[in-house]
Amino acid sequence: MLALISAIGFGIAAGGLVGAIATGDPLYTITWSIAFAIASIVGVFAAVGTFARGMRAAASDPERQTGELALARVESIRRTGFTVNDQPQCEIQLTVAPRHRPPYTTAHRQIVDIVELPQLQPGSVIVVRRPDAEKANVLLELSPPEDWAGLRDAERLRTGDERTVPLASQATAWASEPQTLSGAPRVKRPARPWRRLLFAGAFVAAAALVLVPAYDSIARTAQAWASGNPDAAGVVLGNRHQEIVDALAAETGGTQFVRIGFYDGYAIAAAPSAPGALTIDTYQFRYDRTERQGPELIQPDDPAAALFDADEVDFSRIPEHIATAAAHAGIDDPDSVIVVVDRALIADQAGARPVEVMVMLDSTYEDASVVIDPETGEVLR
Repeated sequence: MLALISAIGFGIAAGGLVGAIATGDPLYTITWSIAFAIASIVGVFAAVGTFARGMRAAASDPERQTGELALARVESIRRTGFTVNDQPQCEIQLTVAPRHRPPYTTAHRQIVDIVELPQLQPGSVIVVRRPDAEKANVLLELSPPEDWAGLRDAERLRTGDERTVPLASQATAWASEPQTLSGAPRVKRPARPWRRLLFAGAFVAAAALVLVPAYDSIARTAQAWASGNPDAAGVVLGNRHQEIVDALAAETGGTQFVRIGFYDGYAIAAAPSAPGALTIDTYQFRYDRTERQGPELIQPDDPAAALFDADEVDFSRIPEHIATAAAHAGIDDPDSVIVVVDRALIADQAGARPVEVMVMLDSTYEDASVVIDPETGEVLR
């Protein structure tokens, strides 16, 4: 269960990372960083649980109690660098002298309690158990039965040809099969392909669900890059201006606005705090969602006169107005574009303050502000 939860967590983290890269949305950044941390912690617990189960299974393995006992001599011992609860895993070179086959040398790896290390110094004679007579693998028996303890002690006193355990140079090498951390031969588990499929499916499903809100944004980004114009995935240079205004109108509860500004990755609008109100709030469209940001810092002196109806402006013509402004200013490839739609500050001859589109262009060596009539598309100034 913990492994499945970890797979889901890593799937959420992967989806959040893709979403953060594709959209820049900080919510995705928060999502993937938290999910990765939780999935890592749960994964560690899952691995520890698997290890603990393996240790318990090895300790209760009948072969550990029923295998053939034999004398062995420690030729060398070294740490592998791996520890569990500060207990080191050691690789021990042994010369083993079974009763019913020729002596052999082999390498044995096992987690060793530090209080047992003095018994495993080079030259020490110990008792080992051979769980499988057909394999070189052994298990350390540092607290052997009394009769074998006597044989071990007697062997420690023998020298020369009296030894039961010959010199390592007189024995053949026989490699042990892979071992668990407890030193027991590693048992091959039955293949469970369904388990891998379950974890992979959980990972993919979690990642896909996290990315559901960003599917449109990711698709737009991919399409813009494929077309060779990545800026088209943004707000001001894209083609979703009417869609963005509709989203802002849904957030404000009406189509009356004081100002709507389109920027590279977001749009900002000033509109009544409630339909019919004369207090003005700021609203933002970003990461494909809208939000009220609070009161406008500078309230207009005459809010009623500053309001215009967004339904009377064709926002789908914004790309056309940007092209007109660029041609008028002679800036073919601006580094930055900002478009603001609001009423003129100065009334015209009829005494009205018409709605205008101001396009601000900025490049390395020059900048320009061009005001355009949204109805006719003509440059006003």
